[in-house]
Amino acid sequence: MIRKAEEKDLNRIMEIVQASVSKMNQQGNYQWDDTYPLPSHYQGDIAAGELYVVEQDGRIVGTACLSEKEHDEYPSVTWRSHAKAITVKRVAVDPQYRGRGVASSLYHHAETVAAEQGLDYIKTDTFSKNKSARKLFEANGYHYLQEKLVEEKNDSLRYYDKLL
Repeated sequence: MIRKAEEKDLNRIMEIVQASVSKMNQQGNYQWDDTYPLPSHYQGDIAAGELYVVEQDGRIVGTACLSEKEHDEYPSVTWRSHAKAITVKRVAVDPQYRGRGVASSLYHHAETVAAEQGLDYIKTDTFSKNKSARKLFEANGYHYLQEKLVEEKNDSLRYYDKLL
């Protein structure tokens, strides 16, 4: 079941984020660290009504922000459309539940949210070293656009979109 996150969910969400950071780091992916994402990011997402959680057996196992607000660098990306879009960001899945379709369900839900808001375009991104996310995007019909170097991370951000 996917539902909007509530403030009471924040501790569990941050447990998932911390476990995800640890798993990413083990895989050589330093996309997230102790400076991002922070509880304040998720609190803002909750307050805006843009944070969703996946529950299985009464336990939160994944989360994502589905927002019309883009990341700061998005205007410099060559997107396939200039239409308003839902941006999928801050996706985290409990490592014990990976490979069970949790992340895919969040991306499918993004399509539902987009349709409810009268939008037919979705944007997302990940670092090049995040092979799991790249595979997820491709499996869910996202189109790779370009990448941009992020020197402080010693990696490149890869941008994807999907026309609905």
